Amino acid sequence: MNTSYPYDADLHEAGSEAARGGCSYHQEHHDTGAGGCAGEAVVSYQDRQGHWQSGCSAALERLVADGEIEALGQGA
Repeated sequence: MNTSYPYDADLHEAGSEAARGGCSYHQEHHDTGAGGCAGEAVVSYQDRQGHWQSGCSAALERLVADGEIEALGQGA
């Protein structure tokens, strides 16, 4: 399980969706339609490959529920 951090643009690759404050989680999963993505990034986390990703509030809930990342503020 990876640690999560409040969204920080400086952690992300310049020019990426994550660096722009968008939700790279839903972009990567092609799930940006109605009800899928809440838009603005609230969390930064490393994926299984060690790449920094960002997630909206809906992505954060899913990632925590699936055991992919710790809830914000846990383990930091």
